Amino acid sequence: MIKAVFFDFDGTLFDTSEGIFHTANFTMEALGKKGSDDYEQLSKFVGPPLRDCFKITFGLEEEFIDDAVRIYRKEYMRDGALRCKIYPQILDVINALHDKNIKVGVCTLKYDTLVKYIIEQKGLTSYFDVIQGTNEAGTLSKTDAILLATEALSLSPSQVLMVGDTVNDEKGAKNAKVSFLGVNWGFGYKKGEVYEESVIISEPIEILNYINK
Repeated sequence: MIKAVFFDFDGTLFDTSEGIFHTANFTMEALGKKGSDDYEQLSKFVGPPLRDCFKITFGLEEEFIDDAVRIYRKEYMRDGALRCKIYPQILDVINALHDKNIKVGVCTLKYDTLVKYIIEQKGLTSYFDVIQGTNEAGTLSKTDAILLATEALSLSPSQVLMVGDTVNDEKGAKNAKVSFLGVNWGFGYKKGEVYEESVIISEPIEILNYINK
C-alpha cells in the first residue's frame, strides 16, 4: 500500500526550464564557450548531477567543470532559481493525496538548501512532508535522496511511489526498491513515445488513478 509519494523537482513539480537554460548558457559564455538555443539539447541538462550536465549537454572538458559548477550556482541563485512555475493540477493532486493520508515529498538532485529556498519563496513549504535534495558536493545520488526521505518518514521502500520525468528518476527508484511512475510533461520522457518498461502518464491527475488501482 502506498503511504508516500515523492516527486522529482525539475520537470515534474516545476517547469524550471527558463531559469536552468539561462544559467547553463550564462555559465558557458562566462567560460568563453558556446551555449545552445536548442531546446532538446538543453533539456539534457536536467536530471543528471550538475557536474555531469555540462559534459552531457555541452561536452565540456573536465578541467573546466569545477569553475562551471561555481559559476552556475552563483548565477542560478542570483537570477535563475525563481524563474520557474509549478505545473497545472499538481497542487490539486497533492491536496487529494493528503486527503487520503498519503505523505508527499520532494526528492531531487538539486542542491538541498536551494530547493527548499525555491519552495519556500513560492509559498509551498506546507504542501510537503519531506524535502530531500543533494549535498553541496553533489555526492548524494537520486537513490540516496529517495532512501533518506523514506527513512525520514519512517516508511519502508515498498510503501513509496517515486514520480519523475527522466530515466535518472527511474533508475534511482529501481535502486531504492520503490515503485516508479513516469511523467511526460517534463524534460525526459516524450509525449507520443512508448516506453515498455515503465508506466508513463500525461496528466498529474493520473497519479491518483494509479494509486487507486
